[in-house]
Amino acid sequence: MTFSTSRTKKERLELSTAERFGKRLRLWRRAEGLPLKRVSHDLDVSVSVVSQWERGLRFPSVKNLDRIAQYMDIPVCSLLYEGKNDCPHRTLDN
Repeated sequence: MTFSTSRTKKERLELSTAERFGKRLRLWRRAEGLPLKRVSHDLDVSVSVVSQWERGLRFPSVKNLDRIAQYMDIPVCSLLYEGKNDCPHRTLDN
C-alpha cells in the first residue's frame, strides 16, 4: 500500500502564502534588529510560533495576522502580496 504525498492545489497555495508571509516577517524583524524572543513577547505568542511563521510552516490566525500588521505598522495586505499594486483595496460593495 502506498500513500500519496502530493498536495492539493489549495494546500500548495496556502503553503506559498505562508512562505511569502514568513519571508516578509523575517526580513522586517531583522531590519528592525528585533530578536525572535522580543517579537514573540510583544505579540504574546511563543518563540516557536514566530519561528514557524517565519519558516512558512504555520500561518497565523486572522486575529494574529491583524496584530502582526498593527505591530509592524503596515496594512495586512502588505504581508500577503508582493507589491503595492497587488494589494486589493476593494470594499464589499465593489
